[in-house]
Amino acid sequence: MKIVFLLIIIFSSISISANDKNLYQKAYEIESISTLFAIPLYEQSLSSSNSKNLQKAAVSRLFYLYKKHNKLIEALLLGSKYSKIIPSKERSSVWSAIAEIYRPVKYDLLSSAYVLAVRTNHENYPELLNFMKSAYEPKLNDFIFVVLYKRKQFETLQLLLKEDRSISTSPLYAGMIAIKLDSDGGKSFLESLDAETDRDVSFHSDLFYLLGQYYRSLGDHRFSARYFRMSGSFNWNERAKLESAKSLVLSGNFSEACSTFDFKPSPNEEVGQTFYLICNKKDKSMLKEIKPSFKVLGSKEGGDFFQKVNQALEKWDL
Repeated sequence: MKIVFLLIIIFSSISISANDKNLYQKAYEIESISTLFAIPLYEQSLSSSNSKNLQKAAVSRLFYLYKKHNKLIEALLLGSKYSKIIPSKERSSVWSAIAEIYRPVKYDLLSSAYVLAVRTNHENYPELLNFMKSAYEPKLNDFIFVVLYKRKQFETLQLLLKEDRSISTSPLYAGMIAIKLDSDGGKSFLESLDAETDRDVSFHSDLFYLLGQYYRSLGDHRFSARYFRMSGSFNWNERAKLESAKSLVLSGNFSEACSTFDFKPSPNEEVGQTFYLICNKKDKSMLKEIKPSFKVLGSKEGGDFFQKVNQALEKWDL
């Protein structure tokens, strides 16, 4: 394979710190076991390495894996940041997939929205807000919200939604941001929604989902699990199952999460696949091999669940 020869050239022709080299090699080894769980290690390798050649190799692998696992916004952002590394043909293939998802929004409109979204912050957000108002396309707004969320522009999202609630047809984005930035603000937002009783099942599913997120932010994981399960009785049952199971794990009840729910393979999503490997497949050998990925995921913002996974693996002598 060309990639193998590339690795040989990189590691034999340049001086790379042992830690950087080991991290990349570990990611490459795990990729042969689980392409999904190789991603966190490649991400860490990219962010921590000072070697341009190693960064180039990590970017190439990440872009390929993002596409493989349908992480299209991550691939889009990576391709924009490293446009000299990722060929334009490869970036175009991501845009084609995104345009298909957000039909009937035209490609030109999506592209213009993306250009604005990647440069918008809490100081210059009015330009993006005016663009969203003039376009008046709910699916386009969803695309913008996801790009901003992936960029961790939470304050910007809050400002956009505060200025004009009509740009979102669901309470989900505004609620998630309110809870993430300020639990008191999240509580006030949820109280305002609770009065809106005459709504469809998706609205009620989102409301109970947000209540689950709110109680999780307070550390009340048992109550959180209860609300997540209630959200699934209205809609989005798979989402409710995963979040309820996560809350049970966070409350220290991994065995209860496994006995309560049945988990199918979830090849594009780390939490669901983790539950499948631990609760259903029970493949201790594989879990031991991908343990470095769990550690990286546990060190990230919001990595509490994977910290609990690591603790469970330690308890099981893995």
